[in-house]
Amino acid sequence: MEPSLHAREQNMLNIQNRTLAIMDNLPFLRSLNNECIDLIAIDPPFAANETFTGSPKPPVTDAELQEEIALAQKHGVKHDEGRGTTVRDIWTWDDNVHPNWLNVMEDDYPPVFAVIKAVEVCASENEAAYIAFMAVRLIECRRVLKPTGSIYVHCDSHANSYLRMLMDAVFGVNNFVDEIVWNYGTPSGGRAAGRKPVKTHETLLVYAADYGKHTYNKLFTPYSDEYVTNWFRHTDENGRKYRTRSRKGKVIRQYLDESPGVPLSNTWTDIKQLYGSSGWFPGNRKEITGYATQKPLALYERIIAASSNPGDVVLDIFAGCATTAVAAERLGRHWIACDIAYRSWTMLKRRFALKGYALSDMTSATADALDGEQPELTQATSFTIGPNNLPIRTDEDPEPFHNLQKVQRSKGGRPKSARSASWSGRIPKEEAKELLVERFGPYCWGCGWEAPRFPSGEYDLGLLEVDHIRARRPDDGESGGSDELYNLALLHATCNRAKGNRMTLEELRRHNADAQRIYGHLVPLHEAVAFAAERIARYGRQEELTG
Repeated sequence: MEPSLHAREQNMLNIQNRTLAIMDNLPFLRSLNNECIDLIAIDPPFAANETFTGSPKPPVTDAELQEEIALAQKHGVKHDEGRGTTVRDIWTWDDNVHPNWLNVMEDDYPPVFAVIKAVEVCASENEAAYIAFMAVRLIECRRVLKPTGSIYVHCDSHANSYLRMLMDAVFGVNNFVDEIVWNYGTPSGGRAAGRKPVKTHETLLVYAADYGKHTYNKLFTPYSDEYVTNWFRHTDENGRKYRTRSRKGKVIRQYLDESPGVPLSNTWTDIKQLYGSSGWFPGNRKEITGYATQKPLALYERIIAASSNPGDVVLDIFAGCATTAVAAERLGRHWIACDIAYRSWTMLKRRFALKGYALSDMTSATADALDGEQPELTQATSFTIGPNNLPIRTDEDPEPFHNLQKVQRSKGGRPKSARSASWSGRIPKEEAKELLVERFGPYCWGCGWEAPRFPSGEYDLGLLEVDHIRARRPDDGESGGSDELYNLALLHATCNRAKGNRMTLEELRRHNADAQRIYGHLVPLHEAVAFAAERIARYGRQEELTG
């Protein structure tokens, strides 16, 4: 995938502006180059130990649903209609934590490991599993941030104390910028909260990649009416309000209409929440997507305005409601978004349409669903990728990140590939051969040839080699295929030599068909991609890879 000109100027960003990646965000993060992102703004799960449901407003139409299904099929994965309408904010070791993560943390990130174990002792295994889930992602966030970059992590009282310790461990205490309190208020007559005060705020934890080098634009909020009344008490002959100040022994006038306002503090009270206990608040109808966890656009516009500049790249890896992407677009920033649910694609197109933009893959289905509510649209070139089209890294992990890929040894002493916190599907070819033979049999994917057997009955796999589905250097000028599991196939040695590094597997199959050299059943490529997606979705557990 060819980066834009702007991207090439910024530490080799290896993905296009306005890209939505629909996949697990960990392998996606692992596929991004070092130091290529200016700002990360995320609203992850809060470890609330409950399940949240959403009903898109207006409801998703049959046409939109069919588009989601078709895109999932194109990406080689099964569409899960429930994913995207239900958010399960409940965490366990078995479901959410790869067994090797803690080994890697203990060896290479002792402070991070200590935080995870402390949370396990002080809170519960559930909260510790959540912190481990976040830890591997925040380590990758640190890697992709530019030295001038910052990260905002949205949280609430469920886990903000644990997340702050974790971020101290990942980013360093000296890179802590601030803890912002978003006091969104509560409507009059709000429900009592039992034996504690009513909840009226959430938290934004802000860290810099390198404090002192990070981008920060001073923002101002309007003066309150009381402040204006008490301080700007004078009016000149033209009706302009002013106050008098002494500067270097002279009395000067400070006019209200020339004053920027109050410097932005770390307590934000002027941005209200979208929902109350009985539904959304008046005036928010056009912003509502139907998800109770949705945050106001104004909140993320403020974050982006404060900590990035026009043309900078903003990343959101929990992008379900598309708020960060829309805010970035409106402020002239580039944006990259990732979410695991195909429903996020529908919401992204809707949110952009309502703000006056038509993304590249928007069809009449979006307009029909919105019932003509959107204004005249400006075309915005965008891209949507799935787990079978990860960006290609062009650099190496810096210290100590390369240690995540280190080789470990099994009990028998045989080297085995370590599955780390950041596995994106890269796998040694011998291990890939075992895995693909076990799943699809000892066949060449280019011609259907079956490997011969030894007298013992075992297959002779010596002539089967692992090669790429998408060529490494294709003739069509597109970017070459990667070494991830999604892109690996079994080929007879003769077919592999014929294919070379410029022909795709499909082109090889057509070549063999024209030459009448198809000897048996060919593995369907969509099944191969779905198989790889399923393995990577479970973080490539070692026991599954070795059988």
